[in-house]
Amino acid sequence: MKLSIESLSLAYGPVTALRELTADVSGGVIGLIGATASGKTSLLQILAGQIAPSSGRLQIDGQVVPPGKRGGVAYVPQDVAAFPYFQRPKETMSLALALKGVPASDVPEQFLAALGLGDDDRSAAGYSAGMKQKARIAYAMLHTPRLLLLDEPMTGLDIRERFRVLRLLDRLRSLTGIVFSTHLPEDAAAVCDAVVILDHGQAVACGSPSEITARAVGHVFETSMPLEHLPRAQHWDVVRAERDGNQLRLRVVGSAPPDARLVAPSLTDAYVLLTRPESSP
Repeated sequence: MKLSIESLSLAYGPVTALRELTADVSGGVIGLIGATASGKTSLLQILAGQIAPSSGRLQIDGQVVPPGKRGGVAYVPQDVAAFPYFQRPKETMSLALALKGVPASDVPEQFLAALGLGDDDRSAAGYSAGMKQKARIAYAMLHTPRLLLLDEPMTGLDIRERFRVLRLLDRLRSLTGIVFSTHLPEDAAAVCDAVVILDHGQAVACGSPSEITARAVGHVFETSMPLEHLPRAQHWDVVRAERDGNQLRLRVVGSAPPDARLVAPSLTDAYVLLTRPESSP
């Protein structure tokens, strides 16, 4: 899948959600990384055809995508309020197929089993947050979309559940193109072929995770400081902090703090560096 975005802008009255956003990425799984209000949801809604951009254009696999309702696109928003959790997943799938004229008996048991939902006969209301998310993705996939859009699918999940959903996305890449948003770069690094980093409605970087990570080489450091001297510096950002006795071990991005050692960067480090004010590595 090749996603090309050219000078895309979106304004809600005086509020500008996207500002001349331009990106060109390819891959089976594409990640949109950004903080809250960075423009991730707005871009997904435009891709889904729910809203039209103020200006600019989209291309998927070389074809211009016109504004309006998209055929063959499934969008799973972050808000889960409308999903029928009171039903068993098989019942939900059967109803969806029946509305398409497919016999309810044709619900693919192997499909549910592959998602880890086949052996559990409870209603989805009793599921963990991760299983509920998998049920929503399964429902979206039942309509065999050519493009699956997921808004923050790992939000609210613990470490194990996040990894289970990431594994599911990795398995689905052979069936559909996937674009998902996240505020955690490590999630994108785990499964994405390409990522777009958004900041205040603009794309500050796009490419493969390794290409973007390389931009942080020479800007990531680890050091230790006494606990009583908690860091307050404008020349670097703290990515990780751990207490170790009377010391605070820090991983920072930016300029080198005192007594720091240079370390290899991660996609998270690159994201922090590229979204720093006036950052241009």
